[in-house]
Amino acid sequence: MEKLTFENIADPIIRTEKYQSLKKDYHHGLTRYIHSVKVAKGTYFIAKLLKLDYISATRGALLHDYFNEEEYLDSKGLEKPRIHPFLALNNASHEYRLNMIEKNIIISHMFPIGNIRPEYLESWIVTTVDKVVALDEYIVYKFKDKLVLFAIFAINFIRFKCDLF
Repeated sequence: MEKLTFENIADPIIRTEKYQSLKKDYHHGLTRYIHSVKVAKGTYFIAKLLKLDYISATRGALLHDYFNEEEYLDSKGLEKPRIHPFLALNNASHEYRLNMIEKNIIISHMFPIGNIRPEYLESWIVTTVDKVVALDEYIVYKFKDKLVLFAIFAINFIRFKCDLF
């Protein structure tokens, strides 16, 4: 089996017009496009290191959030964590020939919230990398200002307490 680079695997997907449209939707403080590529790069590295099916893992990771905000809003307000894997799988299945690993990655990546358990090691990797990347994104992009405010409050509180004595 020939060794493929991340770019060899990702380019046929990320260069499409629909995938590029993910750059318009914000997700965890940055775009869904950036989030998905970050998850895919982390997945590629780990799956390749473990000598797993890194091609399917990378493709599944790229497509795990493959939907636009309008599609979610059209889903009648169902809970996003539970519904979006189905939206992503539906979109990806219409545009790409997916194998069982890729389908399972997309549909199970929200486990345990979505209740669909990952069936392959590649699926577990994407599920884990997605959560690590999302946590990093929340801390850096969503809570950054709140953390700064908390730090200012904490410093002033400590100074005030120290001035009392």
